[in-house]
This record gives sequence, structure tokens and C-alpha cells, in this order.
Amino acid sequence: MTYKKDSIRTRTPLAIALIAASFLSALFLATFSHRGDEYWVASVNLAPGHQILNADIELRHLDLDSSASLYLTKGDVPVGLVVINKVVAGQILSTQNVNSGSTHLAQSAVPISIRAVDLAAGIEIGEVVDIYWVIDSQNGEIPIEPELILGGVTLLGYDQKGNNFGTDVSLTIAVEETQVLRILSATAHGRLVVVRSHV
Repeated sequence: MTYKKDSIRTRTPLAIALIAASFLSALFLATFSHRGDEYWVASVNLAPGHQILNADIELRHLDLDSSASLYLTKGDVPVGLVVINKVVAGQILSTQNVNSGSTHLAQSAVPISIRAVDLAAGIEIGEVVDIYWVIDSQNGEIPIEPELILGGVTLLGYDQKGNNFGTDVSLTIAVEETQVLRILSATAHGRLVVVRSHV
């Protein structure tokens, strides 16, 4: 009988310890799983100059730890903000990628046509490009130095069909309203060359 009592006495603290350990582990897991916050994430690719709509974003629960202050949380309202740096689908919206300033809205979508060979290879919509004006010398004329017409403009779209046949390519670029006449005037004489700003 004494042996059974001793056995029960030794097992009771062990059982209590196991129950306490399981309770603490469950509490720890529950606490850990609720860390983080809900952040706004792009559901589609967003090009610079685009004004964010409801359909462009979604909320995701993420734990960003010390970098959390750099991103837009559920408490922020990104709808109506303007994208200033290219954002890809699935990317968390950063305070550095959007802006509420009206200066980024004062842009026009300008269509231009260039030769396929004058478009940098591998260029993608949303990239920042530089546009140079080139005058080809003819009949022994003195060559004219190429001129940077516009720098740091965003490519909003282009027709790749022409590129496949080696003909002209239609581009749409985001240009500040004050520079629209400058780019259109350059298309009247000479040719335009589109250069990738960063490779």
C-alpha cells in the first residue's frame, strides 16, 4: 500500500507539470500567431502615375517586425494616392512608393511612334526611360549632337506587334503637361531613341 501511495504522490506533480507545460505552449502559440498586423498589398501591377483604386489593393496579415513603420497598414487609406515608383502584384505598399501630392497627377499620356531599333531591348511597361532626339546627317551635312529631350519619364504602354516585324513601335509615355509640346515638336523632325535609365 505504501508503494502505491508513493507512486501516486510522484506522479501527481509530474501530471501537473505536463498540464501546465501544455497550457503555456498553447498560450505561446496563440500569442505568436496573432503577432503582426494587416497591411495593404498590391493585387495588380501598378505603374508610376497611377491613382490607386479599390480593385488595385488587398489586405494581408503579415509580421514585418521592425520595418512595419515603412508600410501602409489597415488604418491607412491608400485609395486615391498616386504611385511614384513601380509596384508589382503581391508587393506591400510602402510609404516610399506612393504620394498624395497633386504634382504627380499633372501628367499627360502622350503617344509617340518610333523605329523598333530605337527602342531599348527588354523594356517593360512601368519602367523609367530617357528619350533622346537624334538628327541623321545627310548629304555631307554637319552632324548634330543627339539631345536629351526628356529624362525619367514612365513608359505606360507600347505595342509590341510592330517590334516583331522590325517596323515602327507605338509607345505611350507619361509626360508632365509642360513638356508635351517639347516631345511632340521633336517628333516632327529627326527621330526619337528610347533608352532604359537603369540596367
